[in-house]
Amino acid sequence: MATRRSLSLHSFIQLLLSFSLAECTVIPGKQWCAVSVPAIFQPYTGSGSGICPPAVDDQSADWSPWAHKPYCVTTAPRRAGDQAKKFCAYTNSRHGSRGLSLVTTPEAAADSTVILDEYMPPYDVGEEKPFKVVEVPNKGLGVVATRHISRYEEIMVDYASLAVEITFASLVPAKTGYRVLHLAVDQLADPESILGLGKSNDLAADEIENVLRTNAFHTILGGMPHMALYPVVSRINHACKPNAYTRFIPRTLSVSVGASRDIKPGEEITISYVTVGQTTAERHKALKHWGFECQCDLCTSSEQEIAASDARRREIDDLRGQAAAAYQEGKPYQALRLTRQVLGLIPSEELFPLYSEQYENIARIYWILGDWETGLKYARQSLDVLREQGYLEDVRPEHLEVMVTNFRQSVGTAGRSGKGKGKMAGGGGGGGSSSQKAV
Repeated sequence: MATRRSLSLHSFIQLLLSFSLAECTVIPGKQWCAVSVPAIFQPYTGSGSGICPPAVDDQSADWSPWAHKPYCVTTAPRRAGDQAKKFCAYTNSRHGSRGLSLVTTPEAAADSTVILDEYMPPYDVGEEKPFKVVEVPNKGLGVVATRHISRYEEIMVDYASLAVEITFASLVPAKTGYRVLHLAVDQLADPESILGLGKSNDLAADEIENVLRTNAFHTILGGMPHMALYPVVSRINHACKPNAYTRFIPRTLSVSVGASRDIKPGEEITISYVTVGQTTAERHKALKHWGFECQCDLCTSSEQEIAASDARRREIDDLRGQAAAAYQEGKPYQALRLTRQVLGLIPSEELFPLYSEQYENIARIYWILGDWETGLKYARQSLDVLREQGYLEDVRPEHLEVMVTNFRQSVGTAGRSGKGKGKMAGGGGGGGSSSQKAV
């Protein structure tokens, strides 16, 4: 019989975090419908913000809620069977203090208009911020803490000012594409928030292309991958053992930055531009895309310290792979021992994204062994870590129900066979999360 692949908690959480409005969504007091859903399935909601938004382009008589008439270009089919694709520049210059421009398809723009309904506080208003942007020696501008920041505390929330559909650059002729990008930026309330960002890519032939290649993050908009620019978060420099991490919120096209450990006043705040947990050679190869040689504390340590760090990271990756293999082979006690070894090594390399994953794996193993009480304890611990890290606002009964359902699906009824039919979270082949910067 074919094995049913279970959805790990991490996959479930990522599904929630990356949820896009490519489906009809109903929330108490508000109803949104994507244009990608056939009209017959879109319930009539009357007038006002609850109406399912139509796709608009340069031929539309009404381009609300955009402040400017969309400027559109249509790509020519490259091969027989290809279809032409239309891209437009959409701008709402009144969204927040900087405005928002999208360079995307009419369908993706329509699916994303709900973003404009979200309240966006002005950047310079509110409580005193725990950070400031300053000149950092040998790095240009960077972000430093102005007070003590506790582990997992939210440092900032930043909102995208520009998002560009990922295939735009490859499908639209360069000169035409540059014209669209410049229009999208010029129409913002604060174009300098984009134009003033760092430019370190030698391959870029245009100023805004350079900004995108240097600073853009991957995000999902209208069900499609996009490059997004977050002007304040883009000032945060890279470190291979960072003290902060990013949490993307597609519903508002925003990104939250949290502290992965306690940060002292005056200490630079850093994130990883690449997947955390990689060895020195792997990180440096990945960082070539950004055109700089990493000079973080880890990379400038002694040869002995770097070698020791690489050895620990390889060991963590190997142990995760061995634990997953033992689980699949029906050796739960071996998988449990190996997973506990991973937990013991995580603090030495500050790979905090792996904590929740390991607790989930331990919970799954205990479920196989029939010790459901201990399994539930570790399942709750996994959820508690996600809550502390800001991925969940609170731990609700339905979160635990999702985990238990997946455990049951992966090990079969009662789960007494001792053989793991599903897959453990992770399983080697890389560390935890990253900032997911685009290149």
